[in-house]
Amino acid sequence: MTSEPAPLFLPLFAAEAAAMSGESAAIGWGAVVLAIMASIVVAARIWQCESRGGTVVSGWPWPPAAWSGAAVLFIACGWLLVAAFCVSLLPADAPLLDRMAAQAAGSIVATLAVVAALRVHGASWRSIGLTSESAAVDWRLALGGLALVTGPLLLISAALDRLVTYEHPVIDTLLSEHGPGAIAIVAITAVIAAPIAEELFFRRILLGWIDARVPSTGGSVAILASALLFGLSHWGQGLAWIPLVLLGIALGELAWRRGSLVPAILLHALFNAVSVVMLVVQIAAGSMRPPG
Repeated sequence: MTSEPAPLFLPLFAAEAAAMSGESAAIGWGAVVLAIMASIVVAARIWQCESRGGTVVSGWPWPPAAWSGAAVLFIACGWLLVAAFCVSLLPADAPLLDRMAAQAAGSIVATLAVVAALRVHGASWRSIGLTSESAAVDWRLALGGLALVTGPLLLISAALDRLVTYEHPVIDTLLSEHGPGAIAIVAITAVIAAPIAEELFFRRILLGWIDARVPSTGGSVAILASALLFGLSHWGQGLAWIPLVLLGIALGELAWRRGSLVPAILLHALFNAVSVVMLVVQIAAGSMRPPG
């Protein structure tokens, strides 16, 4: 769930769009090449397994979503209202970093409230998606997913950035204030609060509701629809919503096949962590500078 001016999700930005030269550019492109090679290896193994009748992601079917469309809308609005309320407690001229921290706190509170409400209405932990049959398997799936999607999304993000410049207030904030406190707030927001909140809403509440109303083979309709809405929820950040739709498809496929949000949350968190680390490294190396 996102709302400006302090988004709760830091998308993968186009590292190549930064003002890079010499050694920095070589390191950046080297990382992209390695990411693409990793993606090819993982994709080849998936194809090999699937072509032999096996499955890379095994799990158990999710219980059908029992919530209504009105409940989905209420939850979405409630999430945004709680976050907005937490931000409203700050002075009107509060720094973006403070607003981001307040919004992250609001997202955490709203997430806990949604889970509690679902539990009160009889939803099991498995129905909500917050159970794990094997932590080791979930981590393996998340790491494999990270290797699969990072390279292609880097290239897509870089290409799109040449058409419409990517903009994100988090980047502007860290360019002007990148001390340990600022980095910690961004990391908590992007690597902890956002993955849990967004996966719960987009990959279980929304996806589950769509799948119950429009059944399809492998949940394809629900996965695609929820991924599209996930991407569009980040509208206003250049063309970043396009690769985010692709990321949403990968996350939805992983959650649907596994019957659990855990590997999707882990993949989302790892993906955001890569974005944050790349941003911090570029700023520290002087490859990105404040505009003007």
